[in-house]
Amino acid sequence: MIAPVFVTATGTDAGKTHILCALLRTACARGLTPTVLKPVHSGFDPENVDASDSARLLRALGRDVTPEAVDAVTPFRFTAPLSPDMAAAREGVSLAYADIVAACTQAMRDHTEPVFIEGAGGVMSPIAQDGLNLDLICALGARPILVCGAYLGAISHTLSAVAAMRARGAAPALVLINAYSPGPILPEEMAHTLARFACPAAVWRDAEADAALGALSL
Repeated sequence: MIAPVFVTATGTDAGKTHILCALLRTACARGLTPTVLKPVHSGFDPENVDASDSARLLRALGRDVTPEAVDAVTPFRFTAPLSPDMAAAREGVSLAYADIVAACTQAMRDHTEPVFIEGAGGVMSPIAQDGLNLDLICALGARPILVCGAYLGAISHTLSAVAAMRARGAAPALVLINAYSPGPILPEEMAHTLARFACPAAVWRDAEADAALGALSL
């Protein structure tokens, strides 16, 4: 199995899905046939599937948003917009980390071309009742992309996330600063500061998806 690319973040709403969609479209344009998983999705509205992250990822691959396709991309879906363990508990469901690992591993076995996985929330957020996003990255031997914002406090959040990942032997392959909303810190300033502390980062623009795939040797 080839090592998957795992898109994670310093926290929720950092732009993981937006960036992953750009990577998928670029991979397809290169002639690759990538597979995508967002194994756990909380805040999923079954009455508005087309607006879900799962649907956005399918469309980035040029695929139809069918119930079967959504099931394949996102086998674990919960309505409450909470961390997956809490969202599952609200529905009386036991969300086991081993089941998520098994679903991802099976998808990786079934495909010889690149597999992209999107986590849920931040890298240190629970993705199950007994596992974090970081645990899943390590279990899958994934190459992580860490997405961060450029808001006040983002430098500390990013360096803390990188330190936690390095401590587990899962240093991010790329750190991407997604300047999705104006803030007091220029993304370029943040990149310069992170580099001073041995954390090189790139400022994300959709046009840079090709360079990002190149850095991942895809």
